[in-house]
Parts: sequence; C-alpha cells; structure tokens
Amino acid sequence: MLNQYHCKSNNFKFQPELSKWIRFIQPLYNKFVPFRIRHRRNVTQSKLNDVVVISLLCWQVSLDVTNQFRFYSFLKNNVFKSRQFPERSRFNRICRNALSSLQYIRIGLSENYFQNPAYLIMDSLPLPVCAPVRNKRAKVFRQIADIGYNAAKKQYYYGFKGHFEIDNNGIIRAYAITKASKTDTSLVKTLLSGYRCSKVLADKGYLKKELKEELNREGIWFWTPIRKNMEPQEDEKMTKDLKRKRKYIETIFSGWVNLFDIERIRVKSLKGFQLRLEQCFLVYTVQLLEIN
Repeated sequence: MLNQYHCKSNNFKFQPELSKWIRFIQPLYNKFVPFRIRHRRNVTQSKLNDVVVISLLCWQVSLDVTNQFRFYSFLKNNVFKSRQFPERSRFNRICRNALSSLQYIRIGLSENYFQNPAYLIMDSLPLPVCAPVRNKRAKVFRQIADIGYNAAKKQYYYGFKGHFEIDNNGIIRAYAITKASKTDTSLVKTLLSGYRCSKVLADKGYLKKELKEELNREGIWFWTPIRKNMEPQEDEKMTKDLKRKRKYIETIFSGWVNLFDIERIRVKSLKGFQLRLEQCFLVYTVQLLEIN
C-alpha cells in the first residue's frame, strides 16, 4: 500500500494541481511571512524554495496522503526529476523548517479575512500516537506524552491532548498541545492569552466556579452547561441555544477526523507532529475562506 504511487504514467495530471497551490500560496507568503524568513541567509541556494515546499505540504493534505515516505516516493517518481529533488532525509528536514511559515500564513488569513468574531468556543481533542493496545509499551514521545482518558470513546489512550479555541466562523484562533492527562481548565488562560474575546462558550469539563468568577472580573463572559443539581442561571430557551452553538466545535472536530485523520498522526518527532497539524489547519482555513 505504501508504494501505490510508484507508477510514472500520466504525470501531466499532477502538475496542474500543484501549480494551483503555488499560485495561491505565493501572494500569501509575500504578505504574511516576515522579511527575516523570506530573505534569510543562503535561501536562494535551496533546491526547493519556501513557496513550493508550503504548496507541497498543502497538496499532501488535499491528496489525503498521511505517510511522509509515501508522499516523498510519489513526488520523486511522478512530479520531480530525481536530480532536481533532494534526498528523503533532507526533504523531511526542509518540510519541518517550513513550520513557522505555515503558521504565519494561517494566522494571517484568520486575522485578515475573519475579523471580530461574535464569540469563542473552547474544547479539547484527544490526539493518540499509538493504538490503545500499546498504551503501556509505547516508547515514542515518552518524555512529553502520557496516558489520558477519551470520554467520547470511553477508553484510555497514550499521546497528547489538543486544546482549541475556535470562533463562531470555525476559525482556529489559538491552540495548545499538552500531555493527555492535562485538565481542560488549566489551559483556559493560555488560550485566552493567544486570542481574547468577551464571550466564551465551553462544555462541562470547564465548569469551575473560581475560574468563571476570575474571568468575569476581567470582562469575559465564560459560559458552561450546569450540572443537574445546580440552579439554572438562564432561561431554558437561552440555555438550549447556547448548547447548540457550543456543539459546533464538536462538528468541526468530527470533520478534522474524517478529512485529515487527525487522530492517527504517526510520527516520531514533536516538530513532525506539529507540522502535520499545521498542514491540516492551513488547508482547513483555506477551505473556509473559499466557502465564505
């Protein structure tokens, strides 16, 4: 299965798709990536310039290729001539070095085309790095990952937890990756330091009286559903509407899993893990931009 792209026929079909990404990324790269990165030392001597690398990474996501070795083989055998393309370890290093440029472009698109959101939604997403049967035997990320509980699937997993702050348009405003055992409430301040809004919706995992009172003093209305033994603070119609709005983030998470297979990132370095996330998030932001 890993070698399914080794056929060299019909090469011309692949080039237009890559060219579309290059034409789209070029102006964004010039606009949002800082001068110090675009004109860094020896940048002109690279076999692949930054725009091509970012375009390839976006194209990889749109092709639904999650395995880096398979993607490299596909490019070398179908798109580029062997002499023009770097060897595999160098190509992987070049891709990882493009991480910051991906972030600048994604954040730039979000801030320029999706301004002044009505409210934010916070939630967390389990990001396992191995199958549950290997939870206690996995060695990858041993120093920075651990075992957490996935309440939706009612099972324990080994890996990370993604904490996300998404606005009412579905745009990622801030996110943080932590150990799987990290509590949701401990990352609220971190996410708000990345992007603030006067209205924030969250689920019962963020229900904490002290946190809500502290945020209220800072001018942030932090809403979570209440437990059955608590007195209602809003009328039933308003509560139902807020619950419906908050569930939008769960629809987004489901879309990420279906489109990008984000719960099956199998890499061996933290930078590679972050790169895969940023690839998916940039393509997702572009898709929202096209819809709106």
